[in-house]
Amino acid sequence: MSELSEITSGRYPANRSRIQQSILEDQMELWWFQDTKRSILCYSVALVLILGTGVGGIVLISTATDKSGEWRLGVGIFLCLLTLVILFKHLMTSAIQDMNCVRSRAQIDRLRSGGLIDYLVILFTGFVILTSGYVLIILANADPYPVGGPWNDMLIAGVILTVAGSIILISLFIYVIIVKLCSHLATRSTNRRVQSVYTISRGNTGGTQRDFSSSTNNLL
Repeated sequence: MSELSEITSGRYPANRSRIQQSILEDQMELWWFQDTKRSILCYSVALVLILGTGVGGIVLISTATDKSGEWRLGVGIFLCLLTLVILFKHLMTSAIQDMNCVRSRAQIDRLRSGGLIDYLVILFTGFVILTSGYVLIILANADPYPVGGPWNDMLIAGVILTVAGSIILISLFIYVIIVKLCSHLATRSTNRRVQSVYTISRGNTGGTQRDFSSSTNNLL
């Protein structure tokens, strides 16, 4: 509660938002729910990834035949395992939050939605999907006698996976570089502006107090 002591002692001007922020910083339970917009965005992206990879894996496994059973079965199982990895991360985060076994601010910021681990999971998912699609495209082009013509099922699946993985990686890059970095720079510039205004106002206040004290001494 150092912020409150400094405010009440007169070192800083009274600021309601600053008092509320200092009080919220002391509540560990609320650390998990800070920056709700980013958390909702990460939950939505994770839900889309789980549904997309899960449904895609099930479709590939269910449509596996004797002619194209190997690659459909392999890619389908791989996508289902990727779905379990994404789901396991969110289940683990929810369990840690419910058990209240993490009490470090840095660790909570890494685990909660919108933290570093979410970015790594999305990056890993996009990279794996992109790599899988690229491998399918190479295998489809390497077959001298493809079943179903030049645009066979393997090539189409590879193109779809490549496009999906590229969209995931590009979207993450745009979010981290443009949205995250720009907001960080805007916050830093705002803090500097507020600090400079406070320094000038404090200096003017000190000069006024010194002038008043010297005038008082002259009168005496």
